[in-house]
Amino acid sequence: MKLRIFGIIFKIALAAAVISLVLLISVKAYGFGKAVFDEKPGTAENPVSVTVEVKEGDGIRQVAALLRQEGLIESTLVFTVQKYFYDSVILPGTYRLNSNMTGKNILDVLSGAAVDTEEDS
Repeated sequence: MKLRIFGIIFKIALAAAVISLVLLISVKAYGFGKAVFDEKPGTAENPVSVTVEVKEGDGIRQVAALLRQEGLIESTLVFTVQKYFYDSVILPGTYRLNSNMTGKNILDVLSGAAVDTEEDS
């Protein structure tokens, strides 16, 4: 009898743990998806213009790290996923970016879709 009660309690505890894990993963996945697809531009009172140089052969990790270092993006992982989702090709060059730009705006500039490079000024 005690073994049966223990088995029932164990099953209830296991079900509660699984439900909690599913909820936790769902909340994290929602937050990540929101960051990738519903990114808001920076809200700095005084937006900063930053010049960055993308060199020939720089991969997405190097570019994302540079943008993070300059304070233009919050997450290198989110920026990397955006790059692949939007199918952007980052071109080498010198670019002027603003701290109020979204990841999508930055990708547009770095891929030549938006005309905002140093050479154009």
